[in-house]
Amino acid sequence: MTTTANHHQSFTLTRDIAATPDTLWRAWSDPALKRAWFADNDGPGWETLDHTLDFREGGTETGRFLHTSDDPAMAAFRGEHRNATTYLVIEDRARIVFAYTMSINGRVHSASLATVTFEQSGKGTRLTFTETLQGIGQTDGPEGRKHGWTALLNNLEQSVTQSAH
Repeated sequence: MTTTANHHQSFTLTRDIAATPDTLWRAWSDPALKRAWFADNDGPGWETLDHTLDFREGGTETGRFLHTSDDPAMAAFRGEHRNATTYLVIEDRARIVFAYTMSINGRVHSASLATVTFEQSGKGTRLTFTETLQGIGQTDGPEGRKHGWTALLNNLEQSVTQSAH
C-alpha cells in the first residue's frame, strides 16, 4: 500500500463487450451472476468469505475477502478486506451510480463514488466505468483501484461472453 494525500483522484475505464446491454445488466444486478465475476474469481491468495447484493436504489452490496499471499510484495495486503457499497441511482439498463468504502483489517482506506454506463455499440455494449476515490492514509490509491477494476471487468467480460456461447 502507498500513502495517498487526502484528495480526490479519478479514472475511467471503457470496454466494448460482445454482449447485449440486457446480458451485461443481468451480470451486475443478479446476485449469483454478480458474485461469479466480482467475488468468486479472485485469483491465488484470495478467498471470498461473504458476498451479498441488494440491487435497488438505496440497496447495499457487501463483500469480505481474505488475502493470504506469501509474496513479500503483498505483505501490506494480507488480512481481511471488506467493501461496503450503497446503490444511489439505478437507471434500468443504462446507468448505475454507487458509493463504496474499502477497508483492510477493520481500517477504512478509501471511499469512492462510481458510475457505470451501458450503451449499445455495434453488436455489443460499450461499458464505461468512472470512479472518483478519496484515499485515506495507507491505501492502494488510484493505480491500485484501476488495476483492481481492470481485473474485475476482465472477469465480467469473460463471464458474459462465455455464457453467450
